[in-house]
Amino acid sequence: MELEVVPGIVPSILATLGAGESVYAEHGIVLYKEDPVTVGRKTIPSSGLFSSLKRSSLGGQPFLLAEFTGPGRAAFSRDGPGEIRILEIAAGQTLDVAEGSLVCAANSLGYTATYTQGLTGWMGLWMERLSGPGRCAVHAYGNFITLKLGPGESIVAERRSILHKDPAMHLEAMVQRVGGGLLGRALSQEMYVVHGPGTIGLQTGR
Repeated sequence: MELEVVPGIVPSILATLGAGESVYAEHGIVLYKEDPVTVGRKTIPSSGLFSSLKRSSLGGQPFLLAEFTGPGRAAFSRDGPGEIRILEIAAGQTLDVAEGSLVCAANSLGYTATYTQGLTGWMGLWMERLSGPGRCAVHAYGNFITLKLGPGESIVAERRSILHKDPAMHLEAMVQRVGGGLLGRALSQEMYVVHGPGTIGLQTGR
């Protein structure tokens, strides 16, 4: 299996699949496929129907994933300008990817969804958790920034700027006010303190 980034204002991924090789992607983001490539459904582990409905309606996480099996080629793209990177996840490793950012992933990668609780009255953060081995393609809306945090290091990031992270990195929800008074409260944002060690990806768009 080969994954190739096709650059452009709105970049895409071209997956070249051998016989029996598969990738999965969110339903509806395929651009095109060759006729021999078959399309099926990938089962998503969940804690029951209520959990799946909550994840889909509140978090924007897919209710089902489409699975594309070769031989042949298939292309996938998100709906905005930015940058795509292909990430390698080793055996025994996991990666959390923000909702709406995964383009496609090798079928060898395990898939679950995880939720970080926000403060009362705020949205919280849903992420797709991929477990290796295998490769995946991640779309950053805008530029793709990668930071490595050491033990005891942390940053404060706006919720929508978080693109991916190591699962062991703790996210601590907070509300950032912009000055005092009623206006400061009205302009407040949901932010997360990201605690190292680990690697975090950020996006400049959204």
